[in-house]
Amino acid sequence: MRKGVLVASDRKIEWLLPWWWKYYAHYNDYPVAFVDYGMSTQMLKWCRERGRVIPLACPPDFIQKKDSIVVEFAQVWQTTYKGDVWQAREAWFKKPLACLQTPFDLTVWMDIDCEVCGSLKPLFEEWEEGIELALVRDERSIEEHNYSSGVILFSKKAPFLKAWAEACLVDNGKYMGDQNVLTELISKKKVPFKELNPIYNWIMYQGYNLSTVVAHWGSSWGKEYIQKFGGLHDLLGIKVGK
Repeated sequence: MRKGVLVASDRKIEWLLPWWWKYYAHYNDYPVAFVDYGMSTQMLKWCRERGRVIPLACPPDFIQKKDSIVVEFAQVWQTTYKGDVWQAREAWFKKPLACLQTPFDLTVWMDIDCEVCGSLKPLFEEWEEGIELALVRDERSIEEHNYSSGVILFSKKAPFLKAWAEACLVDNGKYMGDQNVLTELISKKKVPFKELNPIYNWIMYQGYNLSTVVAHWGSSWGKEYIQKFGGLHDLLGIKVGK
């Protein structure tokens, strides 16, 4: 089974890619595929030097804008998400479409505001026959069951991928983000899945955990922290690379 890591970026957040790669490559050598959401020519060249670049295949302007969203939904989303939810949605709903294009049999999808803090081999070893994906519960949510799509382990042949992508394409006006769609699929469609230990997608607002394998600097505050202070390695005084 060919295993690999899938990430994606557009021009607005591509500055995170060298930061992500620095830590990923220190601990891992699984092949990486970079999905192009609209990166600069310079960054595309950088990506091709390190892995495979995949142009995103999706309809133009399929994500509903603020003025077409039910007012009550828009108000809740703006209160729930600490950042520019409308900009974030432009990337979130592309995620399942990117995952459909994975070149790997078994894939770890990772948001690029995730700081890899160790080998991903134990994460890949969490895979079990009979499941379609494995992921971490989102502890930030006020809902009883909500799962984070920031780091997911999935099979290329998993049926949920198509259902997830179709719902994000057609019904994104009803959901804040792709992970809300995924959570609903898990709860209502009975998607066979495995809940992972939070160390594989540790949301950094919780503070740091010395057992963390992937530290997720989610939302705008996390990106601001990376820009100012570097990340968990810097916080703990761990030197990596140059």
